[in-house]
Amino acid sequence: MKKARVLLISPNLKGMNDGINRVQPSLGLMLIGQMLEDCGHVVKIHDTGLEGWNNKKLIDPKKNKVQIGQSDEDIEKVISNFFPDVVAISVLFSNFLDSAHNIARLAKKVNKNIKVVLGGNHISNSVIDYNFSLIDKNSNLPGKIEDLENENIDFAIKGEGEMPMVKLVEAIINDGDINKVSGLVRKIGQKRYFINSKLEKHNLNLLPRPARHLVNMEGYFKIGAFQSAKARSNRVLSVQCSRGCPEKCTFCTTPQMWGTKVRWRSSEHIMNEIINDTRDYKIGEIQFLDDTLTAHKKNLYSLCTELEKLGIPWCTPNGTKVNYHLKDQLDMYKKMSDSGCYQITLACESGVQRVLNNLINKRLELEAVYPAIENAKKAGMLAHTFWILGYPGETYEEMKKTIDFAMNSGADSFSFAILSPLPGTPIYRKVIKENLWWNSRSMDDMSHRSSLIKVDGFAGPDEFEKFVNETNIKANLLLKDRDPKRFEYKYGANAEDHNFQRQT
Repeated sequence: MKKARVLLISPNLKGMNDGINRVQPSLGLMLIGQMLEDCGHVVKIHDTGLEGWNNKKLIDPKKNKVQIGQSDEDIEKVISNFFPDVVAISVLFSNFLDSAHNIARLAKKVNKNIKVVLGGNHISNSVIDYNFSLIDKNSNLPGKIEDLENENIDFAIKGEGEMPMVKLVEAIINDGDINKVSGLVRKIGQKRYFINSKLEKHNLNLLPRPARHLVNMEGYFKIGAFQSAKARSNRVLSVQCSRGCPEKCTFCTTPQMWGTKVRWRSSEHIMNEIINDTRDYKIGEIQFLDDTLTAHKKNLYSLCTELEKLGIPWCTPNGTKVNYHLKDQLDMYKKMSDSGCYQITLACESGVQRVLNNLINKRLELEAVYPAIENAKKAGMLAHTFWILGYPGETYEEMKKTIDFAMNSGADSFSFAILSPLPGTPIYRKVIKENLWWNSRSMDDMSHRSSLIKVDGFAGPDEFEKFVNETNIKANLLLKDRDPKRFEYKYGANAEDHNFQRQT
């Protein structure tokens, strides 16, 4: 069998000129890279955002929005020098799309025979919305998959992409039947697509160690802009122990992407990655990227037992469910703290029961929130909390109630986010159907500090963004007055107020 040259690319970023912009190695691309190498293919992983981190281009002065990453000339040179058979581009969110499409154009400019593949959450969610458009003719969803209307993109893979990507590469280079690849999507006519609906849910214990040797780890360490903005070390190891979420929150894409059943790797499998990569890269902190790290207590306890032997600080930058294992919650949090967890993030979302029940569909009773925060602190961890403002149907009074509820919770820190209507979610489909966008905003403007949809009580997006930014600063300074020593423990001695607009 012939072997391919495969270039895996993370595209340029869009962010705020005065905001916290994050860049970290893609676990998905590193897993695919290792699997392709194991099959004998030649692989390069390239992050244009990382390599062009100091190249900021102001693309919207009014909104202070920038693009971060390499120039077209530099990206074209990377492609030309490697001379790939296949270029695969990872797109997590829709605001990466412009750069992803531009990379596809540059790849075809270098060699029109290069096959370009799109993967990641974005394309999976686009297919979900396309299928909804076929069912509901009044949905106002576009009756097409926009990315595959781009002549420079040959294929897309929806769902878990590691094993399908390997099969696709081998089919491309050896003239195999690409239609047999699970999750494959390709254009077959005017707004017509072949979609292989069979999706693979991987046995996570069969996945290899991520190919960190293929990425510029020192570059990521130097910048230190990992998912948790207040890390204990710049030398962070991002690890995912599980996939899937049993919840059905209307704003979230996790169940659609990873499934509703939580699948865990074995502790041995996880620790093989952690022990080896901690040694090889002199890691100072671990950040677990799981969406539901606390869902399976038995697995979590087994992991904590092994982490305690290692003695490295760790945290959960993604939100954990507040009301899992309520009877044993304090013991569970103590187990986490004893194993090195210095901060847990609790996904509270709202301080109004109607919003939780009717708008978010979050199975959470408000009376569980304050005890969870107190238990986390009793166990010896910092308690960080997630809150979201601006749901369709949420009133101004309800947002104020959420802010008051949060600020009286005793949490150490807060991230008040502006709701982003992510494609593939019920909230996104509601926004599209009812045309709830601000007049001057669209998905192209998406970032954690951008207001895209109309919000009760505000005349425009700028006013609401200012309100949320000021709320974050005010809330995150509460600890400074309440417990100055704890504040310094969390932030250091020289924290500046403007850094509290959003942080984990």
